Amino acid sequence: MKTLYWSFILMLLPSMAYTQNTEKENEFTMSMQIRPRAEYRNGALFPRNEGQKAASFINNRARLSMDYKRSDLEIKMSAQHVGVWGQDPQIDKNGRFILNEAWTKLNFGQGFFAQLGRQTLVYDDERILGGLDWNVAGRYHDALKLGYTNKNNELHLILAFNQNDEKKIGGTYYNDAIGQPYKNMQTVWYHYKANKVPFDASLLFMNLGLETGDAATQDSHTRYLQTMGTYLTYKNNSWNLDGAFYYQMGKNKNTEKVSALMGNVQAAYTFNQTWGAVISLII
Repeated sequence: MKTLYWSFILMLLPSMAYTQNTEKENEFTMSMQIRPRAEYRNGALFPRNEGQKAASFINNRARLSMDYKRSDLEIKMSAQHVGVWGQDPQIDKNGRFILNEAWTKLNFGQGFFAQLGRQTLVYDDERILGGLDWNVAGRYHDALKLGYTNKNNELHLILAFNQNDEKKIGGTYYNDAIGQPYKNMQTVWYHYKANKVPFDASLLFMNLGLETGDAATQDSHTRYLQTMGTYLTYKNNSWNLDGAFYYQMGKNKNTEKVSALMGNVQAAYTFNQTWGAVISLII
């Protein structure tokens, strides 16, 4: 068995911005992204068995984003079409065009804000919550984010509640096979940035509600899975140190008890503008 994977990425990122001059505080920005990517998979993701042929294709992301800002309000809407070249017929009356971002953010002053709608959640090294931008479709959440920010501290509370459709009866059973991977989410993230030393620290606690059971018999339960941990960084002219430590507990969709630990430490040293060294440890 052979494992060989390579991809060729061509990114075209034209953008344009228009700022209204009638009111100095109002700003409207539009950006466009076209990102085709050719891939040849010969044992990617899992080993290719002998006798199986390699696969090749070209996928594409076409994204249009619009953003409006003023002193106390920001609104963003981003639509995209993703797919493989040749996937859609030449005469297509049911095109797949989705919103990957559609949110509004209101600043209350003194560092407090609320952001509501479809949005990407990107935190720390993106190991727990990230935009997944390497994927052609990316990742989004339908959520409410409440936050506070000052010079040294940042605090976010994220709340989400998902359903497959509007309902009149039948409870709140949620099928995550056709939607988001969780029924509800409550996440708290805190970030501290030191003044006199190049040190940052983040704390994360996430509680996910996962649906189990059968909607037809109305015998379903919500199981809860908790993830908590920290992400630490230290940077100066030569050293770049970071570490992440997370623990997970609770129950999964199969009602199995979970107890898992993940940790990684990375140290990078720059000798000069040309040479450097990196050491990583993952557990």
